[in-house]
Formats: sequence, structure tokens, C-alpha cells
Amino acid sequence: MFSLPIKAINKNGLIDIFETLAHFPDIVMMIRSGEYTVDAHSLIGVFSLDINKPIELLLEREPDEELKNAISRFTPAAVH
Repeated sequence: MFSLPIKAINKNGLIDIFETLAHFPDIVMMIRSGEYTVDAHSLIGVFSLDINKPIELLLEREPDEELKNAISRFTPAAVH
């Protein structure tokens, strides 16, 4: 598994993450926050995450440039 830290500043940010990841339906991905791991393609799962805890995007393999560019705005350095 390949892991990338991501961050949402509010619940709308979680929706933005979900909508961005939905553009990559063929990539197996999960999101882990603390002891919880949810399917990154599940709106209910993503929306149930605690944005006050660190969030990791888990991928079956290293992301290609298209996915890296799509999620770059959710990396901790890009979130203000």
C-alpha cells in the first residue's frame, strides 16, 4: 500500500476530497483516520471521518501524475 497524508479544513473539504477521488473509480483507495479506515469512494464513509485527526489516503500503488495533481490541494502543505 502507498500512503499519502491529506487534510480537509471542514466538512465541505471532505466532500471536495470525495468528489475529486470519484474521478478515479478504477483505482482502489481507502482513507484512514485514527483507527477507522473507509472506502474513499463511499460518501458516507468519507463524511464520517473526523477532520480534526490526521487523514491518510491509502492506494494500492504509487499514484500517477494525474492523481497527484488532483489531490495536491488536499496535501497538508497546500491547505491553509
